Amino acid sequence: MSKAVLESNLSKDIVENDDKKDSYKALFAIKNYSLLIVGQLVSAIGDGVYALTLIWTMKVLTGSAVLMSIVLAAEIIPTIIFGIFAGVLVDRGNQKKYMLIADIFRGLVILSIALLLIGGYLSPWMLIVATIITSSFNALFSPAKTVAIRKIVPEHLMARAQSLSATIQTIVGLLAPAIAGILIVYSLPTAFIFNAATFFISLICIAFIKQKSLTEKSETKLNFKNFSVDLKTGLKTIIAVPILRGMIVYLVLINFMLAPVSILFPMFVKNASELAIVQIAFAIGILIGSLTINFFSKTKKIIPMILGLTLLLGAFATLAFVDNIVVVAIMVSIAGLGSIFASIILQTLFMIKVPSEVLGRSQSTMRVLLESSKPISLLLTGTLLAHFSISNLFLGISIFGGIIVLLMVLNPAIRKESSE
Repeated sequence: MSKAVLESNLSKDIVENDDKKDSYKALFAIKNYSLLIVGQLVSAIGDGVYALTLIWTMKVLTGSAVLMSIVLAAEIIPTIIFGIFAGVLVDRGNQKKYMLIADIFRGLVILSIALLLIGGYLSPWMLIVATIITSSFNALFSPAKTVAIRKIVPEHLMARAQSLSATIQTIVGLLAPAIAGILIVYSLPTAFIFNAATFFISLICIAFIKQKSLTEKSETKLNFKNFSVDLKTGLKTIIAVPILRGMIVYLVLINFMLAPVSILFPMFVKNASELAIVQIAFAIGILIGSLTINFFSKTKKIIPMILGLTLLLGAFATLAFVDNIVVVAIMVSIAGLGSIFASIILQTLFMIKVPSEVLGRSQSTMRVLLESSKPISLLLTGTLLAHFSISNLFLGISIFGGIIVLLMVLNPAIRKESSE
């Protein structure tokens, strides 16, 4: 073989190795991914501010635990109703268009809330309606973003992308509560305007993405028959993944048990500053968890998941007996540590095991299944708070959640699949 041929082959191998290099540098070298992730970082910070501002606004307007539970249920119900249909639409192509539409309408709705607050016209029912509209477009955006990441990011960089998502979640968790606390103390309208602005920034980033596969449309027309087939495919895909099939019932029950936490913390703290401290403590736990999860890379999948759920529930049990804000912050950080252990394992399994061509509808189906129990749980919590203390509810969550985790550990199907 000639020297020229050897040099040519060597050069080709170097290029191929660079293309398949597993590093964050290689990930960020993908311009379309960088645009998407920067937009989502900004948007996610806005979402974090919105989550605190929404529940605090209802508390300021009414002081009612029942109405606080209703506005949180209004945030989830559209995910259940529209989420699975949105996944079918997303899988049929043009994911970029759906993300742009979602950002436009979410930004306008949140801006409307701010203007109503400034004018003194915002009432509880208006806040609930706005929440339903915003959540409906969230249901469209989420599967579109999932499919977009899968199409943009090569498979050998997918684990890096998931790890980066966890890091972004941590950054958001650290920044958003602090920003929300400052903005809420300044004024509630300012917090909503900030959130609206982040959607418009996300809109600009997505508009600059040039990925042909994100704008292609399915050649098959969307009629009732095809729509029904696509819906069934999403559920069948999840059922076909043994470990997801084995855990789905337990995860739905765990979501049911943990849903009240979003009401309990705002009722538990005395002011917006303490609420921000609690949220930051949770994010610190997520940061620690994201840095230590790699120590479990060679263990059975169920081990970090069960450990995470145990830490989460144990922390909530402790909250039933303490009210010192420092101790509360420590317990909440432990809960954050546990939550990231459980969530990263499940997210990675889902992204890798589900085929990309059905990822949108499968992700929506999974989300609908997991969220389906939350509205009932939230509405029930608003009623229970009239008869039981917050401490009693924290203790009840930990006890019933512990029973669910124990059943997961004893399930032979889950143990078998997690060891493969």
